[in-house]
Amino acid sequence: MILGPASFSFKDLFFSSELDPFALNVLFELRLPRVFAAVFAGTALSVAGLSLQSVFRNPLAGPYVLGISSGASLGVALVLLAGFSFGSLGFFPAAALGAFAVTFLVLMFSRLFENSAMLLVVGLMISYIVDACITLLMHFSEAEALRSYVAWGMGSFSRLTVDGFLAFFIAVVLGLSFILFSMRYLNAVRLGDDFVKGLGLSVRLYQTLVLLGTSILTAATTVFCGPIAFLGLAVPHIAFALFKTSNHRILIPASILIGINLSLCVGLLPQIPLNAMMSLFGVPVVFWVLFSSRYKRKGDTYG
Repeated sequence: MILGPASFSFKDLFFSSELDPFALNVLFELRLPRVFAAVFAGTALSVAGLSLQSVFRNPLAGPYVLGISSGASLGVALVLLAGFSFGSLGFFPAAALGAFAVTFLVLMFSRLFENSAMLLVVGLMISYIVDACITLLMHFSEAEALRSYVAWGMGSFSRLTVDGFLAFFIAVVLGLSFILFSMRYLNAVRLGDDFVKGLGLSVRLYQTLVLLGTSILTAATTVFCGPIAFLGLAVPHIAFALFKTSNHRILIPASILIGINLSLCVGLLPQIPLNAMMSLFGVPVVFWVLFSSRYKRKGDTYG
């Protein structure tokens, strides 16, 4: 909240009896929404990534592996590149509809395939098809519309407004509720679907709940912040390396705290594209984790 083109001192911000109207406007209209966007996005993508890596038992699974982000991007592409309009609501409804359309397809296929690995392949195929549609729209679009879409695709925490705060908050709470309700399943599924059935849990039911929860978290973040790469993939690895446990009662709050801190650090420079900063800041952290002696101990393999 202190850093930016209009700088405030820590004393002025937290201990001053009153701030001038300009400072208050900057703080409440620009800085606080950006901070909350980073907090919500860090929470949502970190938990989504952790949940998907557990369900698919694949350390490379992430929030975008099922094509949810691609679906949101297709909705935005239809508005910015194809000229569809939602009036004063902008492209946010289109992004939400695109994300949940892909989620609906994945949930339909989940009724046909109980095997988690097969469902992962289905999600990737849907993602490729959606990305192909976006590429065609980009190819036939005008230069100005293409620039707008590319700018949106870079991601930003500055897009969240005061009006959108409540909707983002509700979506994060709702998505987390589905994940937390499935905590026992997430702890058991790492040992296989047969082990889950042996505990008397329904694989299909809890798989659907987790997919729905991660879809809500990913869709909300993509709608309000754009497609953010890397975060959901990397944070679960960092949490596992630091806490050395597969218990989601520990990993979920740990991932939330790590994701929030990583998002806030990356968001310190809002003038630089978010996805570029996320990769530049986060990749060295993951390499440090991968090559640290604690992570390379026998039996500490994630996934």
